[in-house]
Amino acid sequence: MMACAFSHTALEPIEHRWKWGHVFGPPSTDGAWFELYRNMLVREGENDSLILFQAPPRKWLADGCRISVERAPTEYGPLSATLDSRAAKDEISAEIETKFPPNREPKNLFVRFRHPDGKPIRSATVNGAAWPSIDREKEWIAIPNPAAGRYSIVVTY
Repeated sequence: MMACAFSHTALEPIEHRWKWGHVFGPPSTDGAWFELYRNMLVREGENDSLILFQAPPRKWLADGCRISVERAPTEYGPLSATLDSRAAKDEISAEIETKFPPNREPKNLFVRFRHPDGKPIRSATVNGAAWPSIDREKEWIAIPNPAAGRYSIVVTY
């Protein structure tokens, strides 16, 4: 979707790439482009879930890289999150800070950890404790009923 909504010559978002030709600069193009980026990093999912870092390209998580989201508005209140890659040491970590209003927490918080080389998750800790809710196929850590204001997650490969 990103590739088809981007001019490969002018290097800017466009609207209607194939059907009506290139239309540059309308506000809907910018809105759709930023919505696409937001959904890559922060997305409200079905069944009252919140999904973080679902779809960044694996290259964005090469060793030493960081992805950071600050004060993102969500249906559940604002959140900030950072994903730090230490892929050379087979580790990726996340720091998440939430301000969910009382009685408005999501039912599940999912955080996806995509190793740049596609390695499977071996283990995880959440706030320093071993964490059993790992979906290795989907590459995510599930936190049911996330009421804490801060989460520190470390995943090893």
